[in-house]
Amino acid sequence: MYQYKDIKQVHLEVTEKCNAACPMCPRNIQGGKENPLIINAELSLADCKKIFDPAFIKQLDLMYMCGNYGDPIMAKDTLKIFKYFREYNSKMNLRMHTNAGARTKKWWEDLAKTIGKKGRVVFGVDGLEDTNHLYRQNVKWNIVERSMKAYIGAGGIARWDYLVFKHNEHQVEEAKKLSQKLGFAGFQAKKTSRFY
Repeated sequence: MYQYKDIKQVHLEVTEKCNAACPMCPRNIQGGKENPLIINAELSLADCKKIFDPAFIKQLDLMYMCGNYGDPIMAKDTLKIFKYFREYNSKMNLRMHTNAGARTKKWWEDLAKTIGKKGRVVFGVDGLEDTNHLYRQNVKWNIVERSMKAYIGAGGIARWDYLVFKHNEHQVEEAKKLSQKLGFAGFQAKKTSRFY
């Protein structure tokens, strides 16, 4: 049994909202109609202040947002929540996983400054301009590219995670080269059990 004082890591599921409609995601029915069980809930900054008091935040080594049903960039207070955690713990590691298909250039620059060198963003981008949208449906390449460039350009540390499918396997090396050109700290091609 864990004791409160022993908790050092938090995975914060900040929202069920997502801008994508990935075919094998449980938030929709085979990339189409939204799953009726999803209510698009999200946590606000006020909610997080009630759940995580400053004393608790100070004991953490890691807080990360990696949506099971949603993408953290779709919650209205995500940046404010990261700033709240950073305000009370300058040493903790902050991380986020995202498809990168939303928010402004300034938002990404502010996120990079908030996370700083103690953390990173993992960009789930599964192809290039002509293929990423085949799985990450509704995600626009121009927004993805702008987001990646803004975050890294503002000093953010990032990794590119690339799910390999038949439709994008021919682009793995090209995407890896692009990741290096953009300044990513790492690139990871990943096999997926989706569609076997």
